[in-house]
Amino acid sequence: MDLMRAVVFYGPWDMRYEMIPKPFPKEGEVSIKVRFAGICGSDIEEYKIGSDRAKPPIVFGHELSGEIVEVGPGVSKDRIGQRVSVNPMLYCGKCYYCQRGWINLCPYRRSVGRTLGVEKKRCDGAFAEYLCVPEFSLVPLIDGVSFDEGALLEPLSVCLAAAKEGNFEKGERVLVIGAGPIGLMIIQLLRVLGSGEIAVTDVLDFKLEMAKRCGADYTLNVKNAPITELLEVTDGIGFDRVIVATGASSAISDSFKLVRNGGGIVLVGMIRKSIEVNPVEIVGRKLSIYGSYMFTTEMYDVMRYIADKKIDVKSIITSLCSLEDVPEVFRRLAFDGDEIKVLVKID
Repeated sequence: MDLMRAVVFYGPWDMRYEMIPKPFPKEGEVSIKVRFAGICGSDIEEYKIGSDRAKPPIVFGHELSGEIVEVGPGVSKDRIGQRVSVNPMLYCGKCYYCQRGWINLCPYRRSVGRTLGVEKKRCDGAFAEYLCVPEFSLVPLIDGVSFDEGALLEPLSVCLAAAKEGNFEKGERVLVIGAGPIGLMIIQLLRVLGSGEIAVTDVLDFKLEMAKRCGADYTLNVKNAPITELLEVTDGIGFDRVIVATGASSAISDSFKLVRNGGGIVLVGMIRKSIEVNPVEIVGRKLSIYGSYMFTTEMYDVMRYIADKKIDVKSIITSLCSLEDVPEVFRRLAFDGDEIKVLVKID
């Protein structure tokens, strides 16, 4: 049996670097030699609390790039050597939603690096030397897009879908709550789309400094000042849209305070707590609330933005780590907020 290096999640706070069987591509699949894999905020949350989406044992890692090294039956050998990223949503392609192009809503989808939609087998991810995925999930990297940039196509696509959500109009004023990787990428993409003034809130000054470098016009540390101070930016009217890119439940009430009458609130951060919302305020102020989940075709759009130098995704990569270091990095990230985006470099 051929073995490979990998990092396996065995339950909350238990992630181990070890040797596991190397996968081989089945019919319609390819084997990818992983080059880079991103650590997502959702990975950290699953690491801390676990859920049905991450039943152990499983290999995390749904943000990745690599090179095709082997193909299964039914896949042309011409694909060997191709540089690729992967759409981690392994949708069915046949259901009501897939037939309408809404692959992110497919109820039968599986997901790379998660146990979503898997009953008797895991769908291992990219924190390993090799990964096998269906050919239809491949996103070939174009010239001008490096492996490290390619590993971030997936989260960038999540951000582009969120930036467009809610009937986006050029020139509108937008507030982004949360200056983590998702918030920072949303800022850059809002600029590409033609947004007007952009304000950003967070609780860490170094993230707000990064937000300015990504294109924010105004920033506010909500630990040091009330969030309503930002209303001055809009002459007291409120923002056309508020994009919630944090998992903090307080962001919901903050968004209601900052959005203008007739405006929109876009939820992209995974807030896991129940909250109270007064429907009268939604109706009486004619507010629209949108959930933005994953994406559809945006991986190709953001890849072109990278190649055309319209966005600088490398600016949010704060460090690289080796596969061997992943368990310790997860422990640190679960406690500390001193990183923006960490990539795992797999040699």
